[in-house]
Amino acid sequence: MDARATIAANPFFAEVLGEDQIALLARRALAEDRPAGTELIREDESGSSLFIIVAGEVDVIAGDGHGKPIARLGPGDIFGEMSLMTGAHRSATVRAATDVRVLEVSKMALAPILDASPELVDRFAAVLKTRQAELDRLYGHRSFSLLDQGGFADMIRGFFGRAL
Repeated sequence: MDARATIAANPFFAEVLGEDQIALLARRALAEDRPAGTELIREDESGSSLFIIVAGEVDVIAGDGHGKPIARLGPGDIFGEMSLMTGAHRSATVRAATDVRVLEVSKMALAPILDASPELVDRFAAVLKTRQAELDRLYGHRSFSLLDQGGFADMIRGFFGRAL
């Protein structure tokens, strides 16, 4: 699957971006292959990108899990969306459970799209709020659960450093 198709198939982007915006984001995204056992992100570290799993599986390890995975993600799943959109520190460590291919979408890749269409911030904020509620329900991780959609939108605007 090419980068455009991968991004277009993911609800996080498909629910917000149009075809031209998806194509632009795909040109700026970076495909990476990582061997099993590699840490892709580490809990509490800063970050400004998200990853879409193209092939393989990753384990999500958080907090006092004593290194035990709280989730296993596979093709089509994403992780790191809060860091991409708000600059929040990583809420979990993600390690390749198998050889994995991911597509990395960085802040630098998304910024021109938000600059050109600032109204997308509110749409991304709605998607983030829904996704965070789902993650809270599944894994009990409540770091952003008290934010409403406007709170997410303010965080996105602040992180991208513009009057979006």
